[in-house]
Amino acid sequence: MDLFVVGGGPAGLSAAGEAARHGLRVVLVDERVTLGGQIYRQPGPGFVVRDARRVGRDYQRGVALVDAALRAGAELRCRTSVLSLRGTTAACLTEGRGHVTLIRARRVLVAPGASDRPVPFPGWTLPGVVTAGGAQALVKASRVAPGSRLVFAGSGPLALAFPAQLRHLGVHVVLALEAGPMPRVRHLARILAAGWGNAALLRDALSYRAQLVEARVPLRYARAVVRAEGEDRVEAVVHAAVDADWRVIPGTEERLDADTLCVGYGFVPSTELLRLAGCRFTYDEDLGGLVVEVDAWQRTSAEGVSAAGDGTGVRGAPAALGQGRLAALGAAADLGAITQARADELARPVRRRLAAKERFRRALLPLYAVGAGIYELASPETVVCRCEEVTLARLEEVMEATLDVDAVKSYTRAGMGLCQGRNCQRQVSALLTRRRGPSTYAAPSLSVTAGSAVALSEEQLATLAGTTPRPPVRPAPIGVLADDSVPDQGLFVGG
Repeated sequence: MDLFVVGGGPAGLSAAGEAARHGLRVVLVDERVTLGGQIYRQPGPGFVVRDARRVGRDYQRGVALVDAALRAGAELRCRTSVLSLRGTTAACLTEGRGHVTLIRARRVLVAPGASDRPVPFPGWTLPGVVTAGGAQALVKASRVAPGSRLVFAGSGPLALAFPAQLRHLGVHVVLALEAGPMPRVRHLARILAAGWGNAALLRDALSYRAQLVEARVPLRYARAVVRAEGEDRVEAVVHAAVDADWRVIPGTEERLDADTLCVGYGFVPSTELLRLAGCRFTYDEDLGGLVVEVDAWQRTSAEGVSAAGDGTGVRGAPAALGQGRLAALGAAADLGAITQARADELARPVRRRLAAKERFRRALLPLYAVGAGIYELASPETVVCRCEEVTLARLEEVMEATLDVDAVKSYTRAGMGLCQGRNCQRQVSALLTRRRGPSTYAAPSLSVTAGSAVALSEEQLATLAGTTPRPPVRPAPIGVLADDSVPDQGLFVGG
């Protein structure tokens, strides 16, 4: 096999199609039951789409990507998880099979996407509190409304787009909260100046705002969720004004009856496989935290491993599409399928579009730069690690004795559950970093220049990244991992 692609979202699909068109033998795997990733997610098995226009443009774009990859000759496999990656050899588990399959390729492209940024606050574990990604999965894949009276709280373009999309699909949104400031003339001027090449994004933003106005959904700026209240599920949402650092301003709390709270404070790159592969990282809070270093062709520092899409820093689907194409062109040139001159020629318009998208993203940063207050909403009784039910008070108690992230995990079991720390590691890292002090660490709970990548030492990265990555990076039956017929080759040895 020439190219093994991990992830069936915009980056992975565009890469698979591009690489296959140039004669590479490509296999793409995704752990979900359908392809398209979060944005271009396709309806689940059993659903028949008779009118694509009613489902939406994102669905149609996903269909086009899948069809293009298949026509080019790429092999696409769903329900297949990558448990480990060592060099360019991946250990994979396909649903329904009782054994691990080793896939060896000349090149590997990791396009794992991102997950919702976890934000612990009192009541965040109540039924009825859902993330933006979870709500999208319900609506797009299963056509299920998450609730009858929904409050959206978050930040970024999603805080404008998602409530409007939910309204369009029949969900009753009663309030949308944006933690960032209300746009001023200077902000709008900067955005318009970056509009060249981004007309579609500007049109979408205006359309979403118009839809909220038409539906009379209040959009309130500089406000964040403080807590969710209820007995067996969400019954009310309490929100408050926040300052420029997203810290709650006392005395500004308001309570609103609701049965659903959708939380969307951005996304965090899924870096587990890239960390396991030994790639180098920088840090940029506004791109989701840890950002893998890539060159002009999306190659990482690990030999034979490339990366693309939101897993390399959250920039959105349009950027992911371009990065996937660059990664494929780079692989095709490296493997001799096309000349370097041809790769440069094909990449030129892609790079122009990516540069335009980056200008637009940076123009938005003053409005949506992540504030440190997002890590300070939990009370001592708040459960931070949902899987193991570890409270903030318990974490702080252990941190009086140790500031080693792996020791904290061992003492509290935070990060040992089914999600393997995806819901709690950011909060644990922020707590540890705050205790270590600003003189040593550039951290989630401290100020980092908006849009800047910060080079960190191995010790700093270890704290911010969370606990040491170990395979399997996805849940797998113990019987599968203990199968003697699978040569280990170091794929399941802890790093």
